[in-house]
Amino acid sequence: MKKNAAKSLRLNYGDSSSSTSSHLSLERERININRSLLTLGRVIKMLKDTGGKSSSPGIRIPYRDSKLTRILKESLGGRCKTVVIATLSPSITTIDETLSTLNYAANAKGVVNKLIATTYLTVSNESNNTSD
Repeated sequence: MKKNAAKSLRLNYGDSSSSTSSHLSLERERININRSLLTLGRVIKMLKDTGGKSSSPGIRIPYRDSKLTRILKESLGGRCKTVVIATLSPSITTIDETLSTLNYAANAKGVVNKLIATTYLTVSNESNNTSD
């Protein structure tokens, strides 16, 4: 019997910048982004406070409160290795946004995940029968 192990990789990429479109749709998009980022901040804070245990008794982590946190559930409190890349501006006019981004990154640093490699085994039955 020959065993083949395969590993899977999932990459979640989130970009919270707005696109250029009509004023009404741009405002609606901005509201949805802010709502998702607020929920992400709550999830990260709760995971940091509970030591990364999303299954603590009596504590509900609000993953389902936004599409962003629903997508990032495995990366945030699951069993994945997570990397947060914070893009900052050197401009003094965006100091509030820069500080907010750094706070997100600092809180995300406190979330502890349990890394577990998921492997899938495929068993093939090879027989070495040779006929004379």
